[in-house]
Amino acid sequence: MATRSYDLTDEVQVKEYLRDIETEYQFQCLHEKQADGCHRLAEFRENIKRDVEAAVPLYKDNCDTRQYPKSCYKYGQSLLKGRGIPDNKPDYLSALKYYEKSCDLDCPEGCFVAAQLRTSNNVGTEQSIEKAMPLYSKACALKDGEACFKLSTFYLRGEFVDKDLKRAYEFAKTSCEMDNFMACNNLSLMYRHGHGTETNSFLADQAKQRAVLLAAENAKNQRALKVNQ
Repeated sequence: MATRSYDLTDEVQVKEYLRDIETEYQFQCLHEKQADGCHRLAEFRENIKRDVEAAVPLYKDNCDTRQYPKSCYKYGQSLLKGRGIPDNKPDYLSALKYYEKSCDLDCPEGCFVAAQLRTSNNVGTEQSIEKAMPLYSKACALKDGEACFKLSTFYLRGEFVDKDLKRAYEFAKTSCEMDNFMACNNLSLMYRHGHGTETNSFLADQAKQRAVLLAAENAKNQRALKVNQ
């Protein structure tokens, strides 16, 4: 695409800009066979053109052909929600397959959702904590804060695993460092009561303050999301 400037306050130039962007992504995908270009083209068609039916096959092909992790994850999302696929019916088993493939390709979100499906009662998926725990662990290692928080709660409650307050503390600390406000809140209590770590009122107060700030920011983002929907 030729480099040019656009006046994005002008409706005509906005349309030209979007047309040129799509043309560039099409060239990257269809002619240069770039995996990231194909993913961008699929996202453009899904989010800008609101054409899910055109986007989903691109996600699938980019996953199957080019092993692009984010496309595997997005196709898994489509299968899970029944969007842009035949009959528009959720296919949990196929969704799990693509989530696990994205996880194999180091997509943390794919690891996390695959783990959730492995611990749920969705039709067609095998419920297996033995398969779920490595998925949660990999997601956490890939810096998915929610996965780290899940692991912390499992060890805190003795749910699916033996109760281990030290490991619960370690995962809560990691998750809090990734800005998970619920983990920060739990971490504060652990410091306060000496669960899995030494009692430390100063660190307890710090974690609590961080939890409050992150919770407020999360609530603000949720309100903004609802307004923009």
